[in-house]
Amino acid sequence: MINCERAGIKRFVVAAPRELYPDVARAMGRFKGSDSVSMVESFSEILNHRDADGLGIDPSSPCVSFSGNLVFAKSQLARILGAHASNPRSVHRAVSTDRDQGGEIATGPIGEILKRGGISTAIAAPAASLLPFALNGRPEDREEAELRLAKSIREESAHKDAPMARWVDRRISWRISYWLAAHTRVMPNMVTVANTAFGLACAWMFSVPNYWMRLFAAIFFLISITIDGVDGELARLKMVESDFGGALDVVTDNIVHVGVFIGLLIGCYRVDHSRAYLYLIPILLGGFMMCTYAIWRAFKIKGEQAAAWLDKVDRWSGRDFAYLVVVLAIANRLEYFAWGTAFGTYVFALVLIWITGPIASSIIRED
Repeated sequence: MINCERAGIKRFVVAAPRELYPDVARAMGRFKGSDSVSMVESFSEILNHRDADGLGIDPSSPCVSFSGNLVFAKSQLARILGAHASNPRSVHRAVSTDRDQGGEIATGPIGEILKRGGISTAIAAPAASLLPFALNGRPEDREEAELRLAKSIREESAHKDAPMARWVDRRISWRISYWLAAHTRVMPNMVTVANTAFGLACAWMFSVPNYWMRLFAAIFFLISITIDGVDGELARLKMVESDFGGALDVVTDNIVHVGVFIGLLIGCYRVDHSRAYLYLIPILLGGFMMCTYAIWRAFKIKGEQAAAWLDKVDRWSGRDFAYLVVVLAIANRLEYFAWGTAFGTYVFALVLIWITGPIASSIIRED
């Protein structure tokens, strides 16, 4: 119900025997007693129901139906809603991936869904799809469902992750997130705060004029970058995503990145004793301010075309640079990264502003 609410669904109907109404209501959590939830003994009652004005539900009204004790991710719901949007008059069904195929998600006109007939189109799931999964009463079902839900995180973020983040970081982070969700009471914001402290410790290590200290700083920073994905994954697994948590993650990420880059510049100065690295610090801060403005401007753009571009922005500004830092630290050439970052931030910001300019103009004209 939380996933559906986040997808924009406003009204819920739950079918259960009348004697079980109290038990079902208690299981609804914050939806218990909500005006958006109705309980019926049979879904056929929906079309026969009349409100105070004598109006009933139009059989052609769009509906999403869930059968079976399903576990699913937002990506599965988005896929079937997308199929409905492309052909709203047909019934689209996605059968659960458990061996019994004991559940189903369907969308289409409510009258056609209740008939369990009419035109029906199966939604083809990707070969790697693990969900939806139906709990069919076997003791191992819950553990299997939790594991599949954790694995599905990689699929949901693949379109935004940079290559190394997708191939390496997510393979590690989802396992950490799964273990934390299944075996601890750790909350996402706790992970964010702890990883921020770890990242700032890396920033201090970069400032030390010692080869091994700076190498370990690069390695630990790469670990911090990997852990950075855990808070968001854990929030999705525990279904506690919030605007505050998202904003906290963004702000702390930027604080750590600025701290690391300044620490790296100070370390270069202490190694080479060149004041040029101190002059690079205000230049770098100016570049970060420009990037902040360019990204804020890009995220103000709406629409499918803008969303596609913003996914590319996520990949371009992703976390893969940490691997380059490790390589340069091994070669004892971190100064290359220092110079490249100081001026590269301006290039990134200007390119992003130039790319999103025509999109913003066209959207304004359409509105």
